[in-house]
Amino acid sequence: MGLAKGIFTVDTHTHGQRFAVKFQEKGVKPDYSTLSNDMSTEAVCYSNAPRMLYFMDRYNVDVCALLPAFTMTNEVNAQIVKEFPDRFVAFCSATKTRDRARAGEKVTFDDSLREMEELLASGLYKGFGEGMPASGKNWEEKFESICKVMELLRKYKCVAQYHTSCPSGYAGGSWQSRLMGHYEEPYANPMLCHAIASEFPDVPIIMNHGGIEGSGYYLEYYEKCLNVAASHDNVYLECGQWWAELYEKPLKDPNIGVEKLLWGTDWGASCTMQTWMPGCVPETYVNQDISLGPPSHQCDIWGWSLRELGRLNIPQDDLNLILGGNAVRLLGIKTPHTRLFKEYLNKKPRLWYQDAPKK
Repeated sequence: MGLAKGIFTVDTHTHGQRFAVKFQEKGVKPDYSTLSNDMSTEAVCYSNAPRMLYFMDRYNVDVCALLPAFTMTNEVNAQIVKEFPDRFVAFCSATKTRDRARAGEKVTFDDSLREMEELLASGLYKGFGEGMPASGKNWEEKFESICKVMELLRKYKCVAQYHTSCPSGYAGGSWQSRLMGHYEEPYANPMLCHAIASEFPDVPIIMNHGGIEGSGYYLEYYEKCLNVAASHDNVYLECGQWWAELYEKPLKDPNIGVEKLLWGTDWGASCTMQTWMPGCVPETYVNQDISLGPPSHQCDIWGWSLRELGRLNIPQDDLNLILGGNAVRLLGIKTPHTRLFKEYLNKKPRLWYQDAPKK
């Protein structure tokens, strides 16, 4: 079993910033159940681009899409893109408004919208993410706020990201109880994406993690993500944390197929460590181990993910689409040459968002 290789490889979900958490200054062992809180309030972020480029060169990854998360900032990602324009693109979120709220300042969802519009209008970002922001006490109110974000993405012809699944392990329980809570939260229920995709058929939506985010071998969110992707031309699935067997259903489904899969691994996140379960299916999978705690090393998700893809017996032209071709078309990434990815004279490619009819 070897590593899968593509003609032009794009990871659509990475984090190019690293945390330095001030646990040592407090002189206590970190409490993993509150890790998410500590990362949000105690962490300092800095560019991880040099280490990331080292990994990219080793695994022949041509371009990475940078996403902000936790205390990461748009400014650091923008600086990385400006410094290495041929190797990175970026997504954005309302990080300044987020930080103002964490500092105790009273902010509104409209403040987030104003920040998002300023960012998207700059032309530096491919869309909004990671995750779908929502504000409100119930799904009706949340959906109304999401529609405002989607209107911005439609206006600037950008891509939406819908976060799915939640890591198990050292921080999973507290994170789920705070962020997911109930099935009216987009984080908790991929099926809510049906309403968003139906209302905005001309805005592409990437379902982050494809239902598998360091969540061990649990498949509830994965199955729901397949249901959504099979129902809408504008919905795509990240598959970089899937083990080989998980590719079978979407590849055989005529409503999903190879053209809706994006290699997005969450590289740079601490939840991409892997667990080994000899003799089982899956035998290896992405998972957080409570007994070990957070990793201090750079987890090698690419090596594992590319080995899982290498187990697939599919045409190389199809593999090239998963590893980069679909992302190139969706995100408008420049390649060294044209005609690198499969296209037939008598078959029109799957409906891309630029040509989709507005509702």
